[in-house]
Amino acid sequence: MHWGGAGGGVELSRKIRSRNRIVIYALMALVMIFFVGPILWFILLAFRHPSEAYTIPPQLFFEPTLQSFERTFVDPGNNRPQVLNSIIVSTGATLLSLPFAMSAAYALSRFALRGKDFIMNWYISLLIAPPIVFVIPYFILMSRIGWAGTYQAMILTLQTLAIPFSVWLLKSFMDEVPLDLEEAAWVDGATRLSAFFRIIIPLALPGIIVTSMFTFVFSWNNVLFPLILSKQSTTTLPVGTISFFASTGVYWNQIAATAVVAMLPPMLIFLVLGRYVVRGLTFGAVKG
Repeated sequence: MHWGGAGGGVELSRKIRSRNRIVIYALMALVMIFFVGPILWFILLAFRHPSEAYTIPPQLFFEPTLQSFERTFVDPGNNRPQVLNSIIVSTGATLLSLPFAMSAAYALSRFALRGKDFIMNWYISLLIAPPIVFVIPYFILMSRIGWAGTYQAMILTLQTLAIPFSVWLLKSFMDEVPLDLEEAAWVDGATRLSAFFRIIIPLALPGIIVTSMFTFVFSWNNVLFPLILSKQSTTTLPVGTISFFASTGVYWNQIAATAVVAMLPPMLIFLVLGRYVVRGLTFGAVKG
């Protein structure tokens, strides 16, 4: 009787765990549908025929077409140049921010600076502040120096947000690099600058790559600065979606097609360099 009761208790415990697991999976599925469902529906909208976009009830099964992609990126292809513009602006903003961010992060990590906490709080305040606060002064400045509507205007203004964001990430990565390694290099005759390039950067490389990835995506998705500071020939792809909001209606299929293409570069970056994200997020988690 004792063993039978124990066996029954084990079986009951298994059933309870199985039931709890089913409930958890069901809740996870509902959460996934709630968050991922609209994105999938928007992606499917890009492949629908324009006449099927407003059908009630919505059609779950349809014949896919590339008409929206052809209209936005082939003929007349008004959004095709915007892809290159976004790549130029995002890449330029990322490459320009890295030298300043790495230098500032190293100084904040290694030197006993007076007011270090104030500097870090000031950086985070720039990220918290509404971007519209910076747009008007930047527009006046860029107009005065003749840079309004140029790539360099957007690349430079994005540094207001890209550098503080990069400094916050890079400082935490550089904090994890042991100071003993630098001191050993100094004993061997290395200067602080050479130790920075030969020790700090190689060891913090996963963090630098992760920071570059997030900065690129952050710059790619930014709409407000390019909206105000660009012109028709330098408009970025996220801003290009606004052109489909016309007085005659909203062209949802073309907006969806443009949005799908706008999502591809960030997705490809994280798919190709995803291993660096894991290494960067776990950097310094295990110390020997």
